Parts: sequence; C-alpha cells; structure tokens
Amino acid sequence: MNRTIGIKSKQEFFGELERDWMAIDKGEKAPEPVHRVYFESAEMLSKVITRQRHNLLKVLHFNGPLTVRALAALLERDYKNVYEDVKILEESGLIERDSKNHVLAPYEKLTIELPLTA
Repeated sequence: MNRTIGIKSKQEFFGELERDWMAIDKGEKAPEPVHRVYFESAEMLSKVITRQRHNLLKVLHFNGPLTVRALAALLERDYKNVYEDVKILEESGLIERDSKNHVLAPYEKLTIELPLTA
C-alpha cells in the first residue's frame, strides 16, 4: 500500500468529496479508495515532514510496529521529542497504531504531489 501526500485547500477537498458522493448517489461506481493526506500549503507540509520525522518514518517502515520508547531508542533521541513527532505524524494521518498501541507506517512508499500553479 502507498500513501499520497498532496496540497489541497479545504474547499477543493470537500468539493472533490461532494462530487464523489453525488456520483455514488446517481448509481455510478464508487472510485477506488486512495490513501491520501492533504495539507493546505507546501509550508504546512514542510512543517510536518521534517528531516527527523522523515527518518522516523523510515525507521518505522524498516522495523515494523514499535512502542514509542523502542522507536526513541532506535533513533537515539529523547523519548519526549519522539513522542511529540509521533503525535504530529499520527494526527496528520502518516502513521497509525495497531491493536497493541504500537506505532507503524503501513505503506511502502509516500508520494508527494506539489502543484506548481496557484
């Protein structure tokens, strides 16, 4: 599974959602699910996916589900800072928790789409 990260305003996002629902209401086939995470601007994206958080995602992908404490040990970083990074990435939809409350990055690849037009 892959996850796509993009830039989209709330208005654009809800417009796309409304179009999909209207098509479904008309009996059209529902679009295939795509796992996407949207940010309202490239600036917001760069605040969430910092170099350290990108490294955290790579470590999670390589090692599989981990406790935050185990993740902090692997990263050789302070638990509190790793906990904050996990919280931000989880709120952004870039990491998840399993039934044991371990954090994981359940995808093979992140694809970032950055529009060059306003």
